[in-house]
Amino acid sequence: MKKFVLTLVLLLGLGLSACKKEDDFGAKDIKVYTRDSASGTREAFFEILGAKAAAKDNSLLAPSMSEVTGNSDMIAKVKGDKYGIGYISLSSLDGSGLKGLKVGGVAPTKANVLNGTYAVKRNFNYMIRSEFATPAEEYLTKAFIAYMTSVEGLGTIATEGGIVNTDGAQSWNDVKAGLSEEIKTQLGKDNSAITLKLGGSTSVEKIATALGREFKAVAGNVNVVNNHTGSGDAYKRTQGKDKDSANALHIGFLSREVKASGDEPATAGTYGWLATDAIVVVVNEDNKLVSDVTLELLSKIFLKENNISKWKEVK
Repeated sequence: MKKFVLTLVLLLGLGLSACKKEDDFGAKDIKVYTRDSASGTREAFFEILGAKAAAKDNSLLAPSMSEVTGNSDMIAKVKGDKYGIGYISLSSLDGSGLKGLKVGGVAPTKANVLNGTYAVKRNFNYMIRSEFATPAEEYLTKAFIAYMTSVEGLGTIATEGGIVNTDGAQSWNDVKAGLSEEIKTQLGKDNSAITLKLGGSTSVEKIATALGREFKAVAGNVNVVNNHTGSGDAYKRTQGKDKDSANALHIGFLSREVKASGDEPATAGTYGWLATDAIVVVVNEDNKLVSDVTLELLSKIFLKENNISKWKEVK
């Protein structure tokens, strides 16, 4: 009997200790992390929350807000802060060490994006130059875009986290056969002296880097380098004010839509869709208080208006 009572007391003590730890966590301030104002991920995220102006205006965000410079920085910050919350591309979730939250009871998965049940999603897009320094650079850039539509290219996009539909896709050999004679001739040359520069969205960096490695092998050993600094630089460095600078790109990627009729008056035919992606709200793996949120709750966490600042308020 004494052993039973002692065991019961110990179990109750452990239970009370666990409750106290949970209560202690709930009393802590929520630390909000957001991408910088050039980020396509940030723009898409706040548009989905119905707060488009917050994509560019930090004064509309929660008082505890801190900016990060990219997907990798977001992962590092939230991973190092057990009271933190942020958002990343679904393509970056695996291996991040972070806990991805359900939204409205729906898990952030490729299947749920494709079936339309996961609401926090956006498109990945690309943009190329409208003017090239040499015909060879133009031909190889256009061949790269064509490669992205092939079975091989789409497979790589999917492997690196992009969500695509391969129904009706052709092999690279079949895609290549339909290209212009100039492009096919260029692909058959030794292109090791030519460098294609890719950049833009950090959310697309893994996909673009993997595509570049593959394209080099089918395009005469052309060099492909990646310098991803945010979606805002996709237009600037291909067709905008930095198109002839040292940071100029041949292909820029965006993790949002192209604003062709607004701030990014890109030439028709120079941009298009790459893949679909989900934006995942992430917390530290030590956060046991939350696993499912609503868009309304996210608004209260990330925005100053009706802001909730303690984890115990997240219900």
